[in-house]
Amino acid sequence: MTCFQNVSIVIPNWNGEKLLIEFLPSVLQAANYYQEKYNALVEIIIVDDGSQDNSVNYLETNYKAQIKLIVLGKNQGFAKATNQGFLAAKYPIIFLLNNDIRVEIDAIAPLVKHFNDDLSVFAVCSKAYRLESDLFDGAGKLGNFHKGHWHIFINYDVFSLKLPNPDTKLYSFIASGGYSAFDRVKLLEIGGFCELLSPFYWEDAELCYRAWKRGWKIYYEPKSVVYHRSSATIGKKVPSRQVQIIAERNRLLMHWINLHNPTWLISHILWIILKLLQAVIRLDIAYWQTVYNALRLLPQALVLRKKEKLAQVVSDKEITEIFSKQAKENWVMVINDPSDYYRYVKLSKDKGKPTGLPIQR
Repeated sequence: MTCFQNVSIVIPNWNGEKLLIEFLPSVLQAANYYQEKYNALVEIIIVDDGSQDNSVNYLETNYKAQIKLIVLGKNQGFAKATNQGFLAAKYPIIFLLNNDIRVEIDAIAPLVKHFNDDLSVFAVCSKAYRLESDLFDGAGKLGNFHKGHWHIFINYDVFSLKLPNPDTKLYSFIASGGYSAFDRVKLLEIGGFCELLSPFYWEDAELCYRAWKRGWKIYYEPKSVVYHRSSATIGKKVPSRQVQIIAERNRLLMHWINLHNPTWLISHILWIILKLLQAVIRLDIAYWQTVYNALRLLPQALVLRKKEKLAQVVSDKEITEIFSKQAKENWVMVINDPSDYYRYVKLSKDKGKPTGLPIQR
């Protein structure tokens, strides 16, 4: 009989009172359901990252007995705030959620089961649908190195009728920082999210890249379902241009820290130069600002790079081979855009023989 481990739910919050009012009840319901059905313990830790709205007062007034609240004096960004939650967690599995996630009542157990079955598991991500839409927000992610960069936000899902067996492992390059479970010991060993990427974006991708290179595994679990109101926190509070520059800066830093294949690294540098030249032709200074901001952090990135090279046991090419092979399975459908998604829905209802699609270049 499977023993379901105790779980710490960690939720970072920044000026999210309205989101907490809407979404926190579903988290509590899922936690109570898991505790009662599987005779396990669940704690809920909310890290308030210097909110200036009524978040802290709302939580203390309504949920003081049901949650552990960590209040940071000033806004420190997603990575630093979430790492505080990781350090405070006391149970072996950490279920990390954004404050804009509605959780299905039975979403926790399918994630936890993977950690019992395989000691090499680092993380498991849920299937997320986008609220106010019938589209995926996120599913399994396929990693593909192309034109000097990792492309890692390619969704895929599976045709369950075509799976070789119900226990087939579904790999994912990323365990989303918005709705994934992590092995607490491994998470603390690896150092949590890279705080060099503060204040936001690409933290989960960089973390998972490090985990894969250590020989740990990340899975996608479609039986764990959540619903996401996309960009409900950052998108409404930070200008889009600034978000774009920070996100692309962090994408570069992820490569500079973790891309160790010499040929691929040269390719990466050449593509940066090409993109800088293209930006001049387009009279677009945003990419120049991006690279400048990344270069300012290069000394710190190189220190981290040295550490990660020593920890590497799986190569960049070996990681790509895992996802290239999975993308070709006949039970996989790669979802690049909404039209692919609607085709997937149609085929998944068909009892015929749908065919997996290759990664689009």
